[in-house]
Amino acid sequence: MTEMSVIIPALNEEKNIRACLKAVRAQRTHLDFDIVVSDGGSKDRTREIAAEYADKVVITKKRGIWVGRNTGAKAAKGKTYAFIDADSIVPRNYLDSVFPILEDESISGLSTAFQFDDRPTKLRLVEEICNEYLLLKGSFGIGELLGFNAVVSKKTFWKAGGFPNAPLEDGALAIKLRKMGRLVFLPEPKVVTSARRLEKQGILKSTLYYAQIGLKSALPKSPLNRLLVYRDYMPVR
Repeated sequence: MTEMSVIIPALNEEKNIRACLKAVRAQRTHLDFDIVVSDGGSKDRTREIAAEYADKVVITKKRGIWVGRNTGAKAAKGKTYAFIDADSIVPRNYLDSVFPILEDESISGLSTAFQFDDRPTKLRLVEEICNEYLLLKGSFGIGELLGFNAVVSKKTFWKAGGFPNAPLEDGALAIKLRKMGRLVFLPEPKVVTSARRLEKQGILKSTLYYAQIGLKSALPKSPLNRLLVYRDYMPVR
């Protein structure tokens, strides 16, 4: 039986996806796992590179990271899903670290700490603040789900309906998972992820962006949404 599936949504990620996939293939584990890349219609060499490492490459009929993750999950064989973004790199002990946690059925899902690939002083400060905040929430079982690094059992994932079509799809799924059990956050292992949104928008605009689309996802019918500057997901590719 396949114990874990690593699901990687991708769109025009030829610059990043090889490193991501190599890191997954290099896992030091005895777990039986497969890799599924879910491509949103890339125009570059993403699918060609993915085929070198993945067990399966699927192509979605419509774009949207929520669609990509859900389509990849439908093609996956594992009893536990690990969602990793194409611009993120997991350490070699990642699968062995997260898999046993979900053996506790009171836990509905988890994410782990992160660090940025580009780490000037201001971004290291952002990392530290975010990780400490997420660790605190997770200690009470009300953690957040980081889409680039999220682990959920197959059973729980589909019971929750998968990733919803929301501006902040991981936050919207986290709301559902908290109602189903404890959503936790691990301080280790740390996943390296891209800082490209912060580099493009800056820290203040990025913070405002995530706060506002998070509000839109949590309260989609609120009249306050008319006042928001950011209401929908903005790609950074």
